[in-house]
Amino acid sequence: MWGFLKALHAKASEDDLFFMAGAITFNVLVAVVPLTLLVVGLAGFLLAARVPDPASHLVAAVARGLPEVEGGRALLVQGEAVVRQILEERGGLSLVGFLGFLWISTRLVATLRTVVRRIFGFRKARPFLRGKLFDALTVLVGGGLFLANLGITFLVEVLQRKGAGFLGWHADDLSFFQNLAAKAVALFSIWALFLLLYRYLPPRRVPWRTALLAASVAAVAFEGLKIAFAWMVTSIVDYRSTYGPLAAAAVLFFWIYYSAVVFILAGEVAQVRAALAGPGVSPVVRGRSPGPAGLGEKGP
Repeated sequence: MWGFLKALHAKASEDDLFFMAGAITFNVLVAVVPLTLLVVGLAGFLLAARVPDPASHLVAAVARGLPEVEGGRALLVQGEAVVRQILEERGGLSLVGFLGFLWISTRLVATLRTVVRRIFGFRKARPFLRGKLFDALTVLVGGGLFLANLGITFLVEVLQRKGAGFLGWHADDLSFFQNLAAKAVALFSIWALFLLLYRYLPPRRVPWRTALLAASVAAVAFEGLKIAFAWMVTSIVDYRSTYGPLAAAAVLFFWIYYSAVVFILAGEVAQVRAALAGPGVSPVVRGRSPGPAGLGEKGP
């Protein structure tokens, strides 16, 4: 255990964990507007005729990935108002605007590609044009998965209501199962997202065993972080006294940063575990001796 922790510390220090987390945070903030416009615009075309209130479903899906903190509800209400306005004006999104938003959004995926390439020790990146095409495809696939998550959540709610009426459940019983189902869908969704990122973002495929371990650690740590972060913000740190009316935005900024730390650290855990297991376990570590010096591809 001590050897594993020592190797993990060496790997995280070598990879500049906190610097990479800051880079992810910055690019999330840069890409959040075009990503929101892209996803909401697509959702408007696909969900408006099928879901009674697409704006509330979109905001609820985002809220499931955020900690419950003071002031968060007001921020969600403001976000829902913005989403409604975007849905009402979605006809103004031209093809040129769509491609422009898509191009800006690829910046975040490119940063994530660089981070996972460093985590798993790949030296060579994708060529520029191929990488940009991959980034654009990843943004579209990610938006599609988000919409699929919305559809699954809506279907589960419909089935719950019909089942509650058939079984004669009361409102309290239905609310309990709705919350339980929402948490289960959120946990599975974040686990699947992490798995796809760890597996397919690097220039070569990371072995399933390593990707599964990284995704499982990241998903569990992410849910634990939500609880710990909400407790810290409500019980220990008073962001309102420092940031005033910008407290909710500050909390969101720190949440993105710590989530990025979890994403990177989970990948480091899986990579160190694969390296210490010995050569031949993973093509990422094949040909190198286990330990801090053997984390990554074989050198020239």
